Amino acid sequence: MAKHWDAYDRRWQQLGAPLRPPPDVVRAVERVLEPAGKTVLLLGVTPELSDLSRSMIAVDSSASMIARIWPGNDGSRRAMLGDWLALPVEAGSMDCVVGDGCLSAVDSRDARLGLLREIARVLAPDGAASVRLFAAPEQRETLDTVRRDTQAGAVANFHVLKWRAAMACVSEDADCRIGVQSILDTIHGLFPDRDALASLTGWSRDTIDTIDLYAGSPAVYTFATADILAEEASHYFEDVSLVASGDYPLAERCPLLVMRRPKVS
Repeated sequence: MAKHWDAYDRRWQQLGAPLRPPPDVVRAVERVLEPAGKTVLLLGVTPELSDLSRSMIAVDSSASMIARIWPGNDGSRRAMLGDWLALPVEAGSMDCVVGDGCLSAVDSRDARLGLLREIARVLAPDGAASVRLFAAPEQRETLDTVRRDTQAGAVANFHVLKWRAAMACVSEDADCRIGVQSILDTIHGLFPDRDALASLTGWSRDTIDTIDLYAGSPAVYTFATADILAEEASHYFEDVSLVASGDYPLAERCPLLVMRRPKVS
């Protein structure tokens, strides 16, 4: 998985909402966690979330992402290499944990549960976590619907197309998984002529070509529904809620999963 993310630093500026969190998301996280002045663990090195607190540790598995995307270590924040399923952080040491799409960046239900378990482990008893979800709709849509909406101008940007197509094709088991190579293949099947897609939608070829990051990658994403993810979180937290994350493309599928009162194992 780290090798998959190593390629992202070269295309980072071409990625937009919903893949990257817009200001709406930052404000929503600040409202639910009030992280200023608290000790915060950030899962990943999302630059937009790097100023949430004066005391932040970020953990990412990609040295390239840390080197090129992270705004830099200073007196208030530092990034380190690490595995989200075995966080290099002491139990009960964090006031807040923040993640952006991290529950989709692991490859199975077991991995999601493992990550949620680690979030609960590192949080203080009165701590709280917020993870923005990429959640599949309760009613699975068809690829024909995705195609028709794109042709009708009802898909806001290429990244929305990519996520909707991926969510339409996830496995029907508990993992809700799809390989990123399969996402590329699905997009190509829907719109094999990229120039025609660009002409139809007004999207730039450079943006459309970001899908090539998926070529040959062994990485697997998961897109469970918000209700499934909330149920999984309830294994490790007494208080679990879903909070709207703002008004931006596909925001209705990107709520914040807010978790409080970690259960004592």
